[in-house]
Amino acid sequence: PITIVEMPQAPIVPKSPLTGLVARKDPLVVIKVDNASTARPFQRGVNHASIVYQELVESGQTRFAAVYDGSWSGEVGPIRSARETDIELLAEYGRVTLGFSGANKGVFASINRAVKRNHLRDASHESVPGAYREGVRRPDSYNFFSTPNKLRAAKPGVTAKDIGLTFAPLAKTAGRQADAATIRFSTTAEVVIRYNKQTGRYAVFQDGTPMEGVAPANVIVQRVSVRGSEYVDVLGSRTPYTVSTGKGSSVLFRNGRLVTGTWRRLTVETGTRFLDDKGRDLPLKPGPTWILLQPQGESLTWSP
Repeated sequence: PITIVEMPQAPIVPKSPLTGLVARKDPLVVIKVDNASTARPFQRGVNHASIVYQELVESGQTRFAAVYDGSWSGEVGPIRSARETDIELLAEYGRVTLGFSGANKGVFASINRAVKRNHLRDASHESVPGAYREGVRRPDSYNFFSTPNKLRAAKPGVTAKDIGLTFAPLAKTAGRQADAATIRFSTTAEVVIRYNKQTGRYAVFQDGTPMEGVAPANVIVQRVSVRGSEYVDVLGSRTPYTVSTGKGSSVLFRNGRLVTGTWRRLTVETGTRFLDDKGRDLPLKPGPTWILLQPQGESLTWSP
């Protein structure tokens, strides 16, 4: 008689909806990180985020909202204030933990309303000061640092869920070759990315300054509408409000290729889908992703 031996099947490893890598069960933490020129020498931990959003703030500067899934336990900072924009932007994650330091009274009121509606967990320095460390004082700001573990322990939120990203191979004929690109946010802020063929990742430069260790697998330029909010900063500059719902054009950079498409987010609670010119989900490469929320009308140039 023939004996049939069944080979054991390899266990299915769950993949993260944020990175396409091995899924984590830790609650998510989003941390607002300063990107002023005076903050860059102190920046740490941004290179370990699963997703990083770059958004416009006052006076043409930009700031990061870095999303951590549990794979990084070191310090992150300098941590700065939240914006009204963040409430709408992060709603697609669910009741996520938000780490920040400071905000004006109106924004704090909006965040408190979002907390009561179970849209956010307030893990700010004002809410849980013991979770923060004060570093060297800068002439223009305090330098606060914390870790995702401290913030999620203080105010645990939700774990990662599908927010609209798709991870899959990229067709060799998709898009066009683009080894470098310059994405402008304002007359005073621009981002340069350069593809590294050896690593398959992108180097990121902020206003000409290289970000040490930062190497996303994907860079998405999401062109958005930006309007003035009702708030101003301490210098009296009007705070921009980035609209992250609706639809618009987008550009994906991965594997040294540029693929044009669109983005669509129907409601505040739903995820953001990035689509190619035929309406199919743009395939991301497994790994970290940077999403640049570029104001409509600003320039994007690239070179092969």
